[in-house]
Amino acid sequence: MKRTRQSQKHNVRLLLCGFLCLLFSLTFVPMHQAWASGPLISGTETDFGPAEGPGLGGGEEESGEEGQAASSGADGASGFTQEELNDSVIEYRELEALIRTGNSQALNQQASYAASLEMYQTAYDSFASAGRDMLNKADELEDEGGEASLIASYEQSAAILSSSAGQMKQSITSLNSRSSEWSREQAIWTLVKSAQSLMASCRAMEAQAVSAAARESASQAAYDRTVSMKAAGLATQEEVLTAGKNLLSAKNASQSAKDNADRLKRQLLIMLGKEGGGSADIRLGEIPQATAEELSQIHPQEDKEMAVIADSTVKSVKRSKAQGDTQRKLRSQQLEEAEGAASLSLDEQYQEIAALSLKRDAAAAASAAADKDYSALQTKYQAGVINKSAYLQGAAEYWQKKASGIAAEAELRVAVDAYGWLLKGIR
Repeated sequence: MKRTRQSQKHNVRLLLCGFLCLLFSLTFVPMHQAWASGPLISGTETDFGPAEGPGLGGGEEESGEEGQAASSGADGASGFTQEELNDSVIEYRELEALIRTGNSQALNQQASYAASLEMYQTAYDSFASAGRDMLNKADELEDEGGEASLIASYEQSAAILSSSAGQMKQSITSLNSRSSEWSREQAIWTLVKSAQSLMASCRAMEAQAVSAAARESASQAAYDRTVSMKAAGLATQEEVLTAGKNLLSAKNASQSAKDNADRLKRQLLIMLGKEGGGSADIRLGEIPQATAEELSQIHPQEDKEMAVIADSTVKSVKRSKAQGDTQRKLRSQQLEEAEGAASLSLDEQYQEIAALSLKRDAAAAASAAADKDYSALQTKYQAGVINKSAYLQGAAEYWQKKASGIAAEAELRVAVDAYGWLLKGIR
């Protein structure tokens, strides 16, 4: 009987040591995100209930703009079918969905989150199961009138395992908290903002490449005409050299614009995870116009509070600890400065939108006028009123105005969306 009790004590020690080793190894896993919301639960608990958290269908609900934005942001990949996301046209409105489903950084972040959640859930289940076993053993020995010291050993082991389970439970809750979800969403939103700017720049450069190609064609025609005139004695050698220099400059400009457009497109495709085979057939859709209705819905005075609340610097200062009057005054000053900077950023972004809106309208008016001039130019050329060189020169001017209109529209689109990102704390 004595040997049996010693064996039971030995088994308790082995089991306890094994779980303590598991706890030690988990403590030093570099999953910083899991511990971000605060310290682990200290002390003991005997409730081996299921772990809770927003991602598991329970737990505390966090209120405020942070929680609302995080919840809505998670739906960013919805609204598009796989067929739409995998076709040969990248639409501006699809960028967030494409980032979530194709960007390596976003996918790795999600995989890291899933791995962390699985690890902590497995550890919690193990600790909770072992703790229940210890309590059951203690109850059995007590019912059998077993040795008090052995019962106490089982109960002590159960308390330690309960504490460990509580730590894992807290980690799962922290990993699924609104603040943790908000941090993951902000990382994705930053990528989306970059993708929007990159696509807008690429579309503007593609338009510029078309304009530069038209300028090259006009320069080629002008050079050919000058050479012909020189042969007829109607132009000098100096005029031929000048036309040749203009042609070389136009060719260089055209190639540069094309190369830059290709480079920007390649960067965007890499960001979206579409740089593999078949990427050469992918083209970019139009940049959506910032409508008058959309612009009329921007109200900086009303939006300022939301932008200040969402600002990451403001959040950081609010979460900082301050002890003593000096630190509290410093914290108050830092908070005032951070809120002022966030408010100023929104005002500056609104002013940029106002300026770019006027620029867009002027470019749109010039583009509309250019459409009429180009139509008249085509009519004259077809009627033989003007020669090929004059026609191509007029076409080059037309495409330059069209490129300016596309660039102005893209600038305004990015500025309007940047305003919206400020309301989510993305600068």
